[in-house]
Amino acid sequence: MMKVYDEEMCGLVVRDSHGEKIGKVREIWADEHTGTPTWICVDTGFLGRHHSFVPTGAVVRLPDHVAASIPKQVVDGAPRVHPVGDTMEAVEQDVLRAYYRTEVEQ
Repeated sequence: MMKVYDEEMCGLVVRDSHGEKIGKVREIWADEHTGTPTWICVDTGFLGRHHSFVPTGAVVRLPDHVAASIPKQVVDGAPRVHPVGDTMEAVEQDVLRAYYRTEVEQ
């Protein structure tokens, strides 16, 4: 995974299916071979001090915000991964995939 900058999405508010604010888009992470966006990193928590990753398959960019089909509580409970520099290790991606697969399929 590699970090990419998307000027149109970065800074947009992310809202869950109930309209509750999850946070703001910090950055986009894409597959380094295909360039396909896979994760968005969202500034969450008090003053955006935490960063949560949300799968791009669960979000839609709208004109004024990003809509997530995942509830805020699920995003807030996601494992904290800490990519080094501009890359995310496969093991970190596996942890996130397993978490969202379990939470979304319940």
